[in-house]
Amino acid sequence: MTQKTAVICGLILAAFFLLRCATPTQPTGGPPDTSPPVVIGTFPQDGTVNFSGDEIRFDFNKYMNRQSFGNAFRIDPIAGVRYEVNWRGRSVRVRFEQPLPDSTTVIFTLGTELSDHNRNRMANPFVLALSTGDTIDEGEIEGRIIDARTGRGKRDAFVFLYRFPFDLEERASYVAETDTAGRVTFTHLAEGLYRAIWVDDRNRNRIWNPANEAARPFYRETVRVQEGQPASLGTLFVNEPDTTRPTLQGIGLFSSTRLRLRYSRDMMIQPEAEIRILDSLGQDFTQAVPLFADKQQADVVFAQALRPLPENQTFTLRSRGLTDLRGNEPRTSDRTFTGSSAADTTHVRMTRHLTERGVRGSEPMIFEFSTLLAGTSVVDSLEVVQDEVIYEAWEPLEVQDNLLLLFPPDIWDESSDYTIRIYDEFAGTRRNISSKILPRSGLGSLSISVAEAGRMEGVLHHISLLDDAGNLVFEGQTEDELTIADLPQGRYTLLSFRDDDGDGRWFRGEVQPFRAPEPFVAQRNLEVHGRMEGETELEYPHLPARAEQPEGDETEEQAESGGEPAEGDDDPGESEPRENEPDDF
Repeated sequence: MTQKTAVICGLILAAFFLLRCATPTQPTGGPPDTSPPVVIGTFPQDGTVNFSGDEIRFDFNKYMNRQSFGNAFRIDPIAGVRYEVNWRGRSVRVRFEQPLPDSTTVIFTLGTELSDHNRNRMANPFVLALSTGDTIDEGEIEGRIIDARTGRGKRDAFVFLYRFPFDLEERASYVAETDTAGRVTFTHLAEGLYRAIWVDDRNRNRIWNPANEAARPFYRETVRVQEGQPASLGTLFVNEPDTTRPTLQGIGLFSSTRLRLRYSRDMMIQPEAEIRILDSLGQDFTQAVPLFADKQQADVVFAQALRPLPENQTFTLRSRGLTDLRGNEPRTSDRTFTGSSAADTTHVRMTRHLTERGVRGSEPMIFEFSTLLAGTSVVDSLEVVQDEVIYEAWEPLEVQDNLLLLFPPDIWDESSDYTIRIYDEFAGTRRNISSKILPRSGLGSLSISVAEAGRMEGVLHHISLLDDAGNLVFEGQTEDELTIADLPQGRYTLLSFRDDDGDGRWFRGEVQPFRAPEPFVAQRNLEVHGRMEGETELEYPHLPARAEQPEGDETEEQAESGGEPAEGDDDPGESEPRENEPDDF
């Protein structure tokens, strides 16, 4: 090999290794990495004063997904600062193209949208605060956002913070997002008066667009920040109604009577749901029975027409009681479809055991099937095994379209084991279904009372109780107290709102003009034990009558001197945690 050839080979090898180093990856082998990335260092350090540099640096414990940095990085309270981003290994440098303003506390935030190479997102936002002056602001505001459907902390919710004077049409002075427990914190704030709102900031531009983005106020319209005294926004419960109606995207026929309906969203079949099939003149031709939503593709619903649909005719469809998971019915569709001459060869099979969590007393066991049961062999071949006794003609039972309901002769025997043998036409054998009887000894009750401070004469409290799987097990109203009986032992979530305006719906609050939400409370991990009555008291952490509401047109000097709550209007703050509420509530 000549010297020239050796040099060329050396350059090729060097270029190869450089290319290998330019694309950092995680080591292969072993279990997948699911841990969130962590910032292990910054330059300069958090809390630095008299900062005059033109760049900052973040060091991570992993190789990061560099494309995720753009949406995750924020600078507060300065808008429009131009910068360039340079990566090197596990570090990123942010170089500013213009000087930062003098004597200002600048906050750099990495949001939870930032992820590593394995798409693991940061667990909590990371904040680096610097000051270009002699001091750094130390004011702090804390709050909490809870999902009012589940009682759990709402992650990745954005809170806009405006400093007096407030202009909600401009960019928010500060933006923060909630962590995995729903907590939000603004740090390093200057003293003064602030206003915070939750915003569904879809385009991440820090400007609330009322036409396209939902927003809700906290129970307090304003909070005052003072050095060394953390201010509280309290807890905001969020449950925005999703009113987007699904669309019927496709209709397919497997036979002259069996339909497959595909929607734009996951669907569910409500009680009393029905489908009408219209001919080309818009007249009723027949009805179809909604059978079930597909387990694997919940946006697909199967239905069975009560009359064959001829292949030489076109039809349209109207439905009632088919909804998405938020209860929205589909838009009216003029989509046409053609009938079929194919015979229905659908095998009769059980699709779901609707009462697999157990039945009590005289409640029926309910089984869902793939087709209408009339004329099939399901009922004739049914066997019920109680312990070692086989019943070939069980009474009583009831058939409702594609549902089979088995009732006990009197009440289910708690000491017995029941096995339901249902014929599977495709397999050609009976399928054994074990059914659980909930014993009376395993049932308890829950007594709920409203704390005296939260009661108002003639005003109802709307209460919902969810089991540990999130299923609704009770809905009711009371002025002061009620008891829910026959609950299987386990853990429950209690949701309640005080219906101050009496319209039967929870008022979620209004940003502008400010109107506080109706009081709401969520209690998680309420325990119910068999043959015992549990007790809990509803205490609303924030009542609108106590909210601080200074005049919106006052000057800053007036706000500084006269914006405090009037005597007796104490800041409700956070309620003390209940014994049954864990720290992550």
